[in-house]
Amino acid sequence: MKTKILLWSVVSILIIGLAAGAYWWQRRPQVIVLDNGDRLTLVGVTYGKHHAPPAAKTKPAAGARRQQGPQAFNTGNNALVVWIRQEHPANRWPNYQLFLYDKANTACAGGSGNRNWGGGGSNEIVAAEFDSFPRRQGSFILRVQEYVQNEGQVMNEKHFVIANPAHGSFESWQPEKLPATKTDDDFSVTLTKLVAGADLPYQRNQEDADDAMNKGVAATLSVQRNGSPVANWQLESVETSDGTGNHVSSGGVQNAWQDGNDSVTYQAGLWPDEPAWKIRMGFSQQSDFASNELWSVSNVPLEPGSQQEYWNFGNNFNNRRSNTNVVVAETDLGGVHLKIFPAKLFSDQQMGNGEIGGGVHIQATPSLPAGTVMTLVKVTDNQGGEIQSNGSGTSGNGTSTIYSYHSYQLRDLGGLTNLNLTIALHKNRYVEFTVKPEISK
Repeated sequence: MKTKILLWSVVSILIIGLAAGAYWWQRRPQVIVLDNGDRLTLVGVTYGKHHAPPAAKTKPAAGARRQQGPQAFNTGNNALVVWIRQEHPANRWPNYQLFLYDKANTACAGGSGNRNWGGGGSNEIVAAEFDSFPRRQGSFILRVQEYVQNEGQVMNEKHFVIANPAHGSFESWQPEKLPATKTDDDFSVTLTKLVAGADLPYQRNQEDADDAMNKGVAATLSVQRNGSPVANWQLESVETSDGTGNHVSSGGVQNAWQDGNDSVTYQAGLWPDEPAWKIRMGFSQQSDFASNELWSVSNVPLEPGSQQEYWNFGNNFNNRRSNTNVVVAETDLGGVHLKIFPAKLFSDQQMGNGEIGGGVHIQATPSLPAGTVMTLVKVTDNQGGEIQSNGSGTSGNGTSTIYSYHSYQLRDLGGLTNLNLTIALHKNRYVEFTVKPEISK
């Protein structure tokens, strides 16, 4: 009898010990060590609109003032926030990116925002915000792509496992049958096919071609305006959402026109096991603008100036005391008042082939309405030679919607004194489909 009691006591102790060990194993900190020795530790996960940091201490850099700890913050929509402790030398900031994957590696999403990044310490807690993640799954994977000297971007072999704080029931959207046609004013788009997991023309993970990071979405569609096929419009943006609350904006849209049809690939989509995606496509006209959309200005002067002056244009414009910007020409177009300022010929910058670059700014008052685009259609010199533009972007806004100014970088301006500009102010077109994507085989 005593032997049985002793045996059961030993067994009980073993069971308790194993249970305690299993509990400790499950609760142990998850740590990833980067190639250069920096340590990343998962310290907490929050979900919702208010995000409070976990209770943890940070260490300031040697000789530095005590670093302010991570702060609570709010997000506009329900978001996932991952809190990570970074341990590294004070003079070296960890160089990495975070990506959320489902366990089957069918799709991934990058972070939509970072907090406390660049705190200046050697042991700090940072927050990575994600608007999209596989919300129907019980858990998912957070992977780290780090920069390795002499190798470039490398995916770390280890990963964090995240228990889903938003796991629950969600709405299931009903897909429409393809082909489907949608219209915006005089513009129509017919979507014939949508495929998730399609190969992209470039790879973001060079070590694994099948990584979801290297996959995108392929769409086959045709475009018409006033009932006739057009080839001078391109898919410029795609916003994808699903019934769980995920939302992602595309990047790197690749257009390939053939026989009036457009085959496009873009990154990124969402998780393809969803019943349906809502896809909002934005199309932008590339040429053949209407006369009431165009403004041509001759003899815009080129003035010597530095790149800093060019990039500080907005600050100088807002500061009346230091504002020396002179208007070259102005007009009303499409309900907006436009002003062109003298172009800058960079005196402190040359490109690798000896070209001298520059740029020009155009102000719009009020700021361009949503969906209205300014395009620099053509730039020439006084002999009619074309000048290459490196694209454009809105450089800044007034305090609300008072005005915006748009900057255009120009190439090979050496020896020139004046430019001729043609500008188009035009509206993009938007259509939305609710589609169940096919899975690439």
